[in-house]
Amino acid sequence: MAVSRGALGVAIAGFGVDFKSDSAGIITILRRRYAPFIERPGRGLELAVSEGPNRREPFRPYVESAAGRLELRRGDFNAEIFSGAGRGKAAAAPNEQCLDAFLRSLISWNLLESGGLMLHSSGIALGGKAYVFPGKSGAGKSTLAKLALKAGAEVISDEINLLRPGPRGWRVYGSPFWGEMRAGGRQANWPLGGIFLLKKAAATSVLPCAPGEAFRTVMRCLVNFSRSAEVSAAALLAAGRLLAAVPARRLGFSKDSADFLELIG
Repeated sequence: MAVSRGALGVAIAGFGVDFKSDSAGIITILRRRYAPFIERPGRGLELAVSEGPNRREPFRPYVESAAGRLELRRGDFNAEIFSGAGRGKAAAAPNEQCLDAFLRSLISWNLLESGGLMLHSSGIALGGKAYVFPGKSGAGKSTLAKLALKAGAEVISDEINLLRPGPRGWRVYGSPFWGEMRAGGRQANWPLGGIFLLKKAAATSVLPCAPGEAFRTVMRCLVNFSRSAEVSAAALLAAGRLLAAVPARRLGFSKDSADFLELIG
């Protein structure tokens, strides 16, 4: 591989990517955007990145895999990765939105391959454990995260949370992918203490949740850019294992109070 102008290691949810690029702009954007997740290069997938066109269509990423080759593409990026060799190449527009979409696509794939999940959800850390609140737009994820932060809890993300199974159970990893709060996240992980489906209510409550409803909610909130039957099967299996290990409950909460923190532990 040719000597590049810059090299930068990024690690998210235990997956490392060593970016090497002749584009100073791409390296600068990565260093600024993922500052809490930077690590020394040489410990992850080696990815040579060049500047590509800044197109908008198609807007949604697409992931395809076959025989050890992974392709990720959108209008403004195209990447080819050879997982067995631990290397790949990509062309990407030198802007934050493009690089963020690329990393979301790659990390969501890596998580599913390892039995984990990327979920549209709020995540908070409290008392040494993580609590995850899946929901689509309008469910109250950012509202809940802001209330929790104001009350002294740590917010892992108000939009995207990264879950992986391990020898001692499921863990939630610090996320650089945020919504309204636009924070940077941090490099850490916590044991998963609970999963709660959200419902805005006048009074705070925690109630049982039917397994079928919990499973449907998790599947609707799961981030997956692949259309393959194999990946869909892996997603179904991971969601089932997650809810078997940590059954979901329903949280009713008011937008004016963080008293739900007393009930979720």
